[in-house]
Amino acid sequence: MRYKIKGEEIRTENAAKPSSQKSSVVDDYIGGILNKPSILDFGCGKLRYSDTLALVASKVTFVDSEIQLNREQSVRGERTTVKNYVKSNYSGCKTVPYESLDKHRSKYDVITCTNVLSAIPCKRMIADVLEHIIRLLRKDGFAIFVNQHRSSYFSKYESGEKMLHGYLYSGSKGSSYYGILDKPVIERLLKKHGYEIIKTWVVGESTFTEARPNS
Repeated sequence: MRYKIKGEEIRTENAAKPSSQKSSVVDDYIGGILNKPSILDFGCGKLRYSDTLALVASKVTFVDSEIQLNREQSVRGERTTVKNYVKSNYSGCKTVPYESLDKHRSKYDVITCTNVLSAIPCKRMIADVLEHIIRLLRKDGFAIFVNQHRSSYFSKYESGEKMLHGYLYSGSKGSSYYGILDKPVIERLLKKHGYEIIKTWVVGESTFTEARPNS
């Protein structure tokens, strides 16, 4: 997605990491998801965890912005688009642009949202994402949210302007936003938007939170 913040354009697609930089902890968690036929990967980026997702679910829907899904870029070692890579490599899987998500009516057993909320620099968009996720979950489904919970990795960005959950930083390659969502922040956000917290735990600098629709 792209945002205009205080006259600066933030292009979050530029922050997407390739599959070669996937977190082993996150990948192990996804690989341990069992007996869940349908998964939606919210904010799939450059398909960082797509191979593992396609192994544990018979149907995976990859969601990101129109720009991220359709621009030509390096995707898992190929010069292609995310949309075309999914179509060519994952049977039973598809992409859905965020801009068209209002029309999407499928329900999912699991929705993954990895390092997505921390990249969103405005409250309205965070709310929109959380509302989409809860709408698309089955009644007995759950979502897993993974976020940075401390800023040592992003220490240089703290020289930027404090904003929302993190910092707005202007560097040689343009403006970026980096948010830090620790356990109290993510749990407060989720409860505000109708989620019940199943459990939260910390591994390294990441906070994992499983949540489901509040019944």
